[in-house]
Amino acid sequence: MAKGGKHLNTRSRRRSAGSRSGAHLSEADRARAARCRARHIRRRGQLRAGAPQMLIMLLLCVFMISPLRGCQITDSGFIGYAAAQEIAFGDAGISQDKANDVSAEMIKLDGQLYYKVQFSGSVTDYRYIIDAETGDILAQGFYRIGET
Repeated sequence: MAKGGKHLNTRSRRRSAGSRSGAHLSEADRARAARCRARHIRRRGQLRAGAPQMLIMLLLCVFMISPLRGCQITDSGFIGYAAAQEIAFGDAGISQDKANDVSAEMIKLDGQLYYKVQFSGSVTDYRYIIDAETGDILAQGFYRIGET
């Protein structure tokens, strides 16, 4: 008969039925199987090895990350986003209505707060770093946009 045929299935069923009774096992094997079953029953409901450490690490990560999620830098007490954009537009010589893709964000570099202002003109991208307290331009970059 072909491999995996009917006679193999019958034999494996008979073997598995006999193995459940334990009649073919020696006394030592039966005792060992009983100890394994008892150990398995005791472990049911217990955490696996390493699970408590993983839970503690997960909780630490959640507690360490959660303060960072609520941390937002506000511009109260500084020149403000609108003023930083006006300074950048004035230096570039572009009016606000001719600027495209305008973005302004507050960043922290070396413990100081700055505004990062980016926008596009008709053929040039402009990028400015502006001091948040004084309004001085600390860095500027101009990049020519690829012609189409």
